[in-house]
Amino acid sequence: MSRAAKGFARLINPGVVLNPELNQKLAAFEAMSAKRSELDRELGRLRKKQDETEDNLAEALAEDEFQCNLRGQQYTGPNEEELLEILRSHLGGVINKLANKYERLVYLDADIRKLKGTIEKAIAVANEESAAAASM
Repeated sequence: MSRAAKGFARLINPGVVLNPELNQKLAAFEAMSAKRSELDRELGRLRKKQDETEDNLAEALAEDEFQCNLRGQQYTGPNEEELLEILRSHLGGVINKLANKYERLVYLDADIRKLKGTIEKAIAVANEESAAAASM
């Protein structure tokens, strides 16, 4: 039994048989949960790439300053506009990918919450129907 199904199993009374529609919803919930886990892993990889890129840029700028100081030259470095363009060119793609993943995550979380509520209600109905059938 999957972790998602185990979470719902505690809600199901003993002896209750779930209808095929509810089983499909449980499978959909499991698939959505797996997709969410994959998005979390992708976000972690992208954040790591962003950190590495930022570190590399900082090191490159510090190295430029250091080399100028070794040669006895005045270090002017990039102005604000040039610095923004450097950041945009090196980090822009990663940041756009992060934004897209986060947007997908927000919508997926909303869908998961809705489906979870639907499943919980369907389980409650199945429990009530089973209890009513047993009391007859």
